[in-house]
Amino acid sequence: MIPLQFGLEAALMIYWIVVIVWCIIAIVLAIWVYRDAESRGENGALWLIIVLLLGLIGLIIYLIVRK
Repeated sequence: MIPLQFGLEAALMIYWIVVIVWCIIAIVLAIWVYRDAESRGENGALWLIIVLLLGLIGLIIYLIVRK
């Protein structure tokens, strides 16, 4: 049987791994949106901020609104 303390430490480590991966994905998507918006003549910085703040919802909004 695994001691309870090890289970809590493992759960905490998995939590932080998920958070870090989620942040990396959000940053990569925001950079992609910035570059795509700039190449289309739109305000890339504005879309970068929107996607960073709203996450997946911001990305969906960008994909719907873009030219």
